[in-house]
Amino acid sequence: MDETAKPHGSIWLARLCLLLGAGSIVMALIGAIGAGQDWWGKLNGVSTVAAAIVVALVGLVFSLIVLLLYRKKGKRIRDLTVMGLVCSLVYLGFMGYWINVARSVPQIHDITTNLDNPPQFQVLKLRPDDFADIPGRGEPKYAGMDAKERWKVLHRGAYGDLKTVVIKLPVDRAVTLATEVARERGWEIAASKPEEGRLEATDTVSLFKFKDDVVVRVQPGPGGLTSEVDVRSVSRVGKSDLGVNAKRIRSFLSDLQAAAPK
Repeated sequence: MDETAKPHGSIWLARLCLLLGAGSIVMALIGAIGAGQDWWGKLNGVSTVAAAIVVALVGLVFSLIVLLLYRKKGKRIRDLTVMGLVCSLVYLGFMGYWINVARSVPQIHDITTNLDNPPQFQVLKLRPDDFADIPGRGEPKYAGMDAKERWKVLHRGAYGDLKTVVIKLPVDRAVTLATEVARERGWEIAASKPEEGRLEATDTVSLFKFKDDVVVRVQPGPGGLTSEVDVRSVSRVGKSDLGVNAKRIRSFLSDLQAAAPK
């Protein structure tokens, strides 16, 4: 094909393929960054990212059709269409990964090392709808259970490895060390009370800048020379945390144990 000739009408279809594919990525980024900058609500940003999946799916199907019908109309048409196809596939693959993650964890957002006696926030406020949307309501397997009981069942099934940790420090020094670890992790400290055995902080994650609140409770172990550390991490927004809170607790406790005397 003569590249200097007047473009075939299908060049516009190829450009549309690229627009849809690249546009889905741009749309998702705008939604996430805008939510992170508080230009609009977090859930509005999530809705925009979800809507971009539809755009990417349309781009994928449209690109395949254009490649099938116009693959012999010239290299430029093929290149533009393939770029659009790749953009759609990249975004769908990225979102597919996170959808798979969401399906692998329960739709809960309040995670702790101690289900029977979770650490309590005093400075930061626990979201008022914390147990409002726990899955299982009306299901036979959860018959007779209230929201907190369903939460415990789901929590134990997914995060049974989260347990109270013992470190070889008295309470005040353990809280001081926990505060240092939290600062190193970039958390915003809301309260550090060595004398009360309590630390409260906020972690900010992702382009959305989601805020997750953390409380660390330190109680004396036998003899007072060791401390028992419990952690609770709660997302301020959303039904599911995609496993982020449990991951945060594991890594925080791992860092704390590594920094404590052996």
